[in-house]
Amino acid sequence: MFSTTRLLILPAVAAVTLLVQAPATVVSAAPPVGGGFSGVAGDFNGDGRDDVVTFTRGAAADVYVALSNGSAFVGTGVKWHNYFAAGTETPLVGDFNGDGRDDIATFTRGAAADVYVALSNGSSFIGTGWKWHNYFAAGSEIPAVGDFNGDGRDDIATFTRGAAADVYVALSNGSSFVGTGVKWHNYFAAGSELPAVGDFNGDGRDDIATFTRGAAADVYVAVSNGSSFIGTGWKWHNYFAAGTELPTVGDFNKDGKDDIVTFTRGAAADAYVALSNGSSFVGTGVKWHNYFAAGAEIPGTGDFTGDGRDDIVTFTRGAAADAYVARSTGSSFVGTGIKWHNYFCAGTELPQPGILW
Repeated sequence: MFSTTRLLILPAVAAVTLLVQAPATVVSAAPPVGGGFSGVAGDFNGDGRDDVVTFTRGAAADVYVALSNGSAFVGTGVKWHNYFAAGTETPLVGDFNGDGRDDIATFTRGAAADVYVALSNGSSFIGTGWKWHNYFAAGSEIPAVGDFNGDGRDDIATFTRGAAADVYVALSNGSSFVGTGVKWHNYFAAGSELPAVGDFNGDGRDDIATFTRGAAADVYVAVSNGSSFIGTGWKWHNYFAAGTELPTVGDFNKDGKDDIVTFTRGAAADAYVALSNGSSFVGTGVKWHNYFAAGAEIPGTGDFTGDGRDDIVTFTRGAAADAYVARSTGSSFVGTGIKWHNYFCAGTELPQPGILW
């Protein structure tokens, strides 16, 4: 699965690495606790193709998975867990034990701030009460997932944002996340900026990025050295994801370095990509798709074909609940009306991958 954007959520929505104050609540669901939600794809059966997962949340808290066969997502009623990420908890995806199959985590947040993990056995997620951390991402902090020390196991990070803008990391040892007060950066993703995670320099360790959005629309990166994130004012792009666009991360050209994409949504629904050269993101007006994730649909990224290039997906949700994929050719995303599933993530469920504010 592509090692990228592991992000966040809040109020009535949950999950993984980006967020901002509810600029444009572009979905027919209550906003997450804190304003936004962003999650990445996962390869849950370890076949090299990213799959999709949906969290029903609420009281039932069921988790359904549709596996990719390379040209479609298979399965609607395939329940992989019957109680996970209940209420307004924040679910995220990552390979936490390093076995090549992606697992799920949930952040209870609030005052308790517990973190629970259910591991994938290839056909279901095992465990409900397996607490991997007893205090992480408290209050309205933004949790995220990434392999920050390059050991093959995904770890967790939290962005305090606001004025302090500290970033804390708890590393996975395969059965728990170790560390509460281990600060990896003391000023990153301040105010209402949107943080994201990806291996932007291709060294095997996930780094962090922040999108200032608004009119300036700068993008800053702090790279991981295995024990901290280095750099505050390292601007990698000076105009990307302006206004209320939705940015996220993926390796779209298969060079081992994660790139950035932004979805303009609304009526135009353009998708722009800026590729990483290891020290900056190149390109502002490079349109990779001219109609994808229109209106209030929820876009995301993942390598759904298993060719090493990350693609894009969009979930229409509501009653139709269709899922469409446009594949990456390395220089564009191909396909608008290619439906990969005709009923997945209905109503106000939370899909991953998915970006929501």
